Amino acid sequence: MKIRSITVGVNLSSPLNEELVRQAGRFARQAKEAFEEQGIEVQTLRLATQPFPEYLGDASGEEILRFALELEKLCVKEGIEYVSIGPATSDETDRDLALMALIPRLIQETERLFASITIGTGAEGIKGRAVREAARVIKEISHMTDGGFGNLRFAALANCPPYIPFFPAAYHQGDPAFTLALQAADIVAQAFHGGPDLPTATGRLREAMEEKIRPIQMIAEGLADNNFAFKGIDLSPAPAPGDATSIAYAMEGLTGRRFGQAGTLTAAALITQVLKTMNLKACGYSGLMLPVLEDSGLAARNREGTFRLMDLLTLSAVSGTGLDTIPLPGEITLRELEAILLDVASLATALRKPLSARLFPIPGKEAGEMTTFEFPYFTNTTIFQV
Repeated sequence: MKIRSITVGVNLSSPLNEELVRQAGRFARQAKEAFEEQGIEVQTLRLATQPFPEYLGDASGEEILRFALELEKLCVKEGIEYVSIGPATSDETDRDLALMALIPRLIQETERLFASITIGTGAEGIKGRAVREAARVIKEISHMTDGGFGNLRFAALANCPPYIPFFPAAYHQGDPAFTLALQAADIVAQAFHGGPDLPTATGRLREAMEEKIRPIQMIAEGLADNNFAFKGIDLSPAPAPGDATSIAYAMEGLTGRRFGQAGTLTAAALITQVLKTMNLKACGYSGLMLPVLEDSGLAARNREGTFRLMDLLTLSAVSGTGLDTIPLPGEITLRELEAILLDVASLATALRKPLSARLFPIPGKEAGEMTTFEFPYFTNTTIFQV
């Protein structure tokens, strides 16, 4: 298990408050050092702000771009690898839509900046115009960045609260704070090894997760002070490329069957039940993550055709975080993208749970062809049929 991210959140203003970013950077570096002194690896340091229309809503497109570049440069200087400027608001005014339309250019002209659009909330329901704009943004990013890779840094959000430490969904509200994201699929694999019965698997997983995560929580609570409050740990056991860190292979250890076959839904529900009932300070999704391009087992089973795109969304009904790192045909239409996003938003708003969609139309590629990403955190797989 590793800490995927220490995500520090602050409320920014325009012009940029450089000292606030420096304080966030110093805190993040000190936190990383504290964890690593205890032998806990930290992969990345990240910064999340409040939704960017709240502090850049009156700025011109060029002013917003300059601000983003300045913020990114300062973050790099402070040792912060990635920065999320949060979602465009979902009020769907003409100004909101204009800010959404600016996102492809922000992604194109930066390297470490993440952004999102809210397409629905439990209280307000689905945002139809925001759905259409999010589909257009996804399509535009796919053509504006090499191989469509820029969509790594964009997501459509449905019912997502603040303090999610995972990007691109991260955004902040209120006083400065920090959260933690985990890479912990290996814990699930160990708990499910040997195909235990359901009660045994439940007990093993809860015991292992609490044993491994509680020391991390104790360190985080010790780091919290008047300047940066500790909001919690996203308990989602995120996977990584490699068989030992695949959540799909971990689930197969319980079911004895390939991911997507009968039993998969039960494994997903069991994991989520454990995550939702642990005696830990949870935040964010705290659910099952199924990022196809980040998981060797998911990538392999996708190539074999044991599950379809909508099967992943079905699993999100009992667990999950939505549709993450999904490779799609380059010629997918806006109408098809909208339909996928509407399904995500419908499920999230109906069940009052946080879901997001990070979709990768790949120019020049068709369904069934292999992706060719050269990114150390991706495992290439076949493009989904829509």
